[in-house]
Amino acid sequence: MDIKLQRNIKSLYLLVLSLLLIQNINCKVYLNGTLTKFAQIRQMYPKVTSYESKNWRMIDSDDYKQHPCKRECVKDKQMTCYYYMVVHYDETMGPGCERYLEARYRIKTGKAGEELVDGFTVHNYDDYDDCKFADGIASEIMVVNGRMPGQGVEVCMGDTIVVDVINSLHETTTIHWHGIHQLKTPHMDGVPHITQYPIEAGQAFRYRFEVDHAGTHWWHSHTEHQRAFGLAGAFIARQPKLENVHAKLYDFDFSEHIIIIQDWVYNFDESIPQNLLINGLGRNVNNDSITKQPTLYSIFKVVRGGRYRFRVIYNGCANCPVSLSIDNHNLVVISSDGNDIEPIIVQKLSIHGGERFDFILHANQEVGNYWLRIKGYNFCKIKSLHQEAILHYMGAKQTERPKGEVTYDYEAEGVELNPLDQAPTKNDERITIVETNSMKPRLEPPMSQQRTHYISMAVHERGNFLFQMDNITFSLPKISLLQTRNLGIGRFFCNKTHQENLGFNCRSRHCRCTNVIQVPAFKETEFVISAITNSAHPIHLHGYTFRVVGMGVLGENLINNIEEIDRKTPLSRRNRNAPLKDTVQVPAFGYTIIRFYADNPGYWILHCHISTHSENGMALVVRVGEDTQMKMCPVSNCGLCSSVV
Repeated sequence: MDIKLQRNIKSLYLLVLSLLLIQNINCKVYLNGTLTKFAQIRQMYPKVTSYESKNWRMIDSDDYKQHPCKRECVKDKQMTCYYYMVVHYDETMGPGCERYLEARYRIKTGKAGEELVDGFTVHNYDDYDDCKFADGIASEIMVVNGRMPGQGVEVCMGDTIVVDVINSLHETTTIHWHGIHQLKTPHMDGVPHITQYPIEAGQAFRYRFEVDHAGTHWWHSHTEHQRAFGLAGAFIARQPKLENVHAKLYDFDFSEHIIIIQDWVYNFDESIPQNLLINGLGRNVNNDSITKQPTLYSIFKVVRGGRYRFRVIYNGCANCPVSLSIDNHNLVVISSDGNDIEPIIVQKLSIHGGERFDFILHANQEVGNYWLRIKGYNFCKIKSLHQEAILHYMGAKQTERPKGEVTYDYEAEGVELNPLDQAPTKNDERITIVETNSMKPRLEPPMSQQRTHYISMAVHERGNFLFQMDNITFSLPKISLLQTRNLGIGRFFCNKTHQENLGFNCRSRHCRCTNVIQVPAFKETEFVISAITNSAHPIHLHGYTFRVVGMGVLGENLINNIEEIDRKTPLSRRNRNAPLKDTVQVPAFGYTIIRFYADNPGYWILHCHISTHSENGMALVVRVGEDTQMKMCPVSNCGLCSSVV
């Protein structure tokens, strides 16, 4: 029988089996006798009990205790860390949340119409807590192992990661390890049809790679809009203390101080965000909803006098940059996208989708509770979306509401880092990312014009909206580029030069194809990326960390002529100590200039990190080097999937 047909039959069998199990499975139930969706999943996909090697580190008893790879890092003491991830459908406010609504967990704040869930005691539960509370609104979601946000991965630089991903969805999926360069394993980057084939429904895929970049990273689905529905989690790669340049600035680096921000939608409708969540929790902004439940806030605990490292990850899917501030506290920002910068004291931090920032908070205020505030802009401004969490000093009253009103109109006063659509102005109150200094000093080498590529991002309205790079709507190939690179697939590629040579004017006609630009390996490369739009775009390059050497705003009348302007009167560029990033904003009607040494041959996607933009065509592929320079996939694990039935 044909192998593909066998797999299709097995996948169909799995779907039928899933439906039968959902109806008939007999295992642990909750208050009203209804089985939670994750309880169903746990019996459908029991945890693996045999491994390749006795030296692998994994959780021995269940999925909810501390992983042995989460440890103090020691030089030259690497581990192989195993994770078992089942991707599945789930729900917020399911049966596992029923006890959250009991009277014993409710707190009256004294503010009219406001009622809270006691976040200090509701989690004191002997069994597995299978509640995805979110904002109290019931919604269909996608998660890994019943968690929202998804299971965190906390390891050390140099560790080897082994992850078995089991796809129990009725659609394909993949996982991207955002911030990991995949220097030795480009086929593990997780982009469907670029570096791997998608993981089909009912199939499994083993990711195996080395942690080649320390810092605050994250994993997320790279298939359609799945990360908007919950398929994302933290990936923290720590270093030995002697290699940590900021180690003396803080006392504590706890998992409990990882902050994952999410612009939130309901029931797989990714069009416009309906809320913002902090670590999967927050207030319901739909105050007139008849289903309004008490609010469960995320709580971050500190002891007065301590210095704490906070790690912020923004899983922003819509055009919704956000700002973060903490009442009465400074933020000492020390890192961005896993790359150390000279510490900067700010009161407000702006973050775009895909970006990460680390800051130190000195708990030097009076013992009490303080608001941690998130405010959304652009599309989030439509519904005036803002969200809060609680910074709790140990010893403060747990039932006491933080002082200060929660309102969209609130703006933190003081210095802001990474402001929206801001060009460098030497304004001490608004510091752009290009004005920060890397802790890895470097003098920028001279750059020849031949290695500068001009790339534009635009949204055109021609009956419907076209999201494009270089006036081309990116189309995913039907095959995986990395796996089939030796089969003459280059003839199916296009780019703006190719289209022009064919006589196509992509500014007046709709050009749609697999846009691939060629970059020579082991050379310095520069991209001048412009946004011909009235809002900023966060741009992410896979496989690399780059230097942000320039940023500015030319305006609507000049931005289309950026290449001509730069050739005649070069745009300002930093020549030393430029910050390192892997995701950065390109301002509205402006530009961002990035540089990198192309030492990682392969096919790497460059795309806007606004999900609706990238999935509809605002992307291209950077082909670094020749096919013969790219690393070969091991036969035992190169895009191979197998049925889990």
